Amino acid sequence: MSITIKHYSAKAQHYFDLYNSVSAESVHTDWKAFLQQAKTGAALDVGAGSGRDANWLAKHGWKVVAAEPADELRNLAKAHSHNSVTWCNASLPALTALPQTPKTFDLILLSAVWMHLPKDERPPALKRLAALLSENGVMYISLRFGPNDEARPMHPVSYEELAALAQINGLTARNLNSVPSEDGLNRDDVKWVTVEVVKV
Repeated sequence: MSITIKHYSAKAQHYFDLYNSVSAESVHTDWKAFLQQAKTGAALDVGAGSGRDANWLAKHGWKVVAAEPADELRNLAKAHSHNSVTWCNASLPALTALPQTPKTFDLILLSAVWMHLPKDERPPALKRLAALLSENGVMYISLRFGPNDEARPMHPVSYEELAALAQINGLTARNLNSVPSEDGLNRDDVKWVTVEVVKV
């Protein structure tokens, strides 16, 4: 995934502005109701990008660890970050550079990340995420359906593949979109499905 990380770093200002051009609330309509009823705790935003979602969660009272491996994008996001967000240089599948605490998270978010993982990296990635999810925690993973981008390679995804990997790791997956949702950036050829993952 190093090509993708380098691309996001080289084009940091572009992606920072692009992602912040839409609100987190509009992007995450499928599960924002969770925030209104959930008890706040520790959240992990994997591939946190511009920090839009991490800041949104922090404003709702969550203590957020934002993992972003693209150096320039992370530095830009840190400069505009809520004080309840802790940034780190960590990436899937291993996420080795997370802070020592917390050990587990009550909310894990992978927004527009899963398609960047090659098929062979997904099993270890979900195994690691399962270990990081607290007993009553919830994970939200968005699946992108659309054309590849050579500058930041994207691999085919499916709900069925993710659900099978979840089951192997003692998790259960639920598709929140029977009909894929429109793209927040108004790209006609891109659709999204949000998957909710919890421990069995």
